[in-house]
Formats: sequence, C-alpha cells, structure tokens
Amino acid sequence: MNIILIGYRACGKTTVGKMLAEHLWKTFVDIDDVALKKLDSDSITEVFEERGEAVWRDAEVQVTKELVQRLDMVIGLGGGTLMQPEARQAIKQAADTVRIYLRCEPAELLHRIQTDTMSATRRPNLTNLGGGIEEISHVLAEREPVYRAVADKEFDVTHIAAKDALRHIIVKCL
Repeated sequence: MNIILIGYRACGKTTVGKMLAEHLWKTFVDIDDVALKKLDSDSITEVFEERGEAVWRDAEVQVTKELVQRLDMVIGLGGGTLMQPEARQAIKQAADTVRIYLRCEPAELLHRIQTDTMSATRRPNLTNLGGGIEEISHVLAEREPVYRAVADKEFDVTHIAAKDALRHIIVKCL
C-alpha cells in the first residue's frame, strides 16, 4: 500500500512522511526532490527562474506518474502537484493507495515557512503578492478544493506536533 501526503508547502508532508515511512518500514519519497534530481537542479526557484514554471510542472507530472506505480511508499507531493490534471488523475487512479490531506491554517504555514531556511531558499513565491499571508491565503483558496477532492482523509495539523500527527495518521487514517 502507498500513502500519499497532500498539502501546502510547510504543512509537514516531508517531516511526517519520513516518520511515517520509518514507522511502517516503507520508503519515503518527496516529489520535489525527485523532480529536482531529474532536472539536475538544486532548487525549485532556480528551475522557475532559468527554465520556467512549465518545465517544473512537467517534471512533477512525470515523476508523479512514475512513483504512483510503485508499491510500499510514502509519497510527499509538491504543494502544486495536484493542480496539474495529469498528475491529479494518476493520483486519483492509483491502486492500493491512501491519500491524506494535511490541512494547515495560513498563519501557521507562514510561520513555518519563515522559520525554515530551506523553504526560503528552495521555493519561489507563487504569485506577485510577495510570499506573505496574502499569497498563502490566495493560493490555498485555489488549491484546497482540489486537495479535498482527491484526498481520502483530511487531518488538521495546524497546532499538532509531527509525532502527534504521525500517531493520528496511524490510528485514524490507515
């Protein structure tokens, strides 16, 4: 069985995903990391600036379609992966898979993004709103209906420590 973690950047997909994979003796894969390797790049920002967002989104789709065919994985999606129809379809059709949306409030997402140095250097702003609460709220308003439409389970991680999120997922989602 595969477990796919869905959500906005900094919601905890990677942190919780690694813990979940270790606990369940599965392999954790971050779509962003695999796509970066495929594009031979160090950051999503670099890809956006040098090659364009379309190149990044195409790589996300290819990687997603490949990974959902494998078994016994915990997969952390990129925050925008589901906005690509081909990736969304592949994830919806993936057999023996549980899709979990890790929901988080915009103010907490902003706090996590601002305190994570990797997030600031590897990920571009997604709008011309400057990357703050306005951008997060705007992008999340577009993405959340899609996240919810694809997810089998939804869990609010706004005020939850990663170890507690892990426990909840194991008990309530699997």
